Amino acid sequence: MRFVLIGGLALNAWGVVRGTKDVDIVVDPDPENLARLAEVAEAADGQVQSREAFVSSRFGIADLLGKGERVEIQTQLGPLDIVQGMPGVPAYSVLQHHAEEVTVLGAEIRVCSLEDLRAMKRAAGRTRDLADVVDLEEAREGS
Repeated sequence: MRFVLIGGLALNAWGVVRGTKDVDIVVDPDPENLARLAEVAEAADGQVQSREAFVSSRFGIADLLGKGERVEIQTQLGPLDIVQGMPGVPAYSVLQHHAEEVTVLGAEIRVCSLEDLRAMKRAAGRTRDLADVVDLEEAREGS
């Protein structure tokens, strides 16, 4: 599965230690990649609350992902936030081009670049995000 880690866990990768309630990723929108993500979500007992019902089959989750909008999947491992089509969040192709590859528990993952993370935090503009930008600057100065 191809994705780039963003959000709170990406902050940790860049030296800012803070808790987060979910895992935020931007995924490669290729239909085969989205189908693989849906399979992983189903294996983790994932479900998405839509307007009408809970969606928990890999086919239903893949369909939601294919629409190119943000999808929040509740799994037995915790919430997974698939961030797509949101203002201020670059497309996967842009993020992956700048991303850094890191090893986490023996798995290679891509983490968004420091510059992209700063830009997304500024674009979000929430108090917590703006504080994260300051924390990123302080962490970089201290390293």
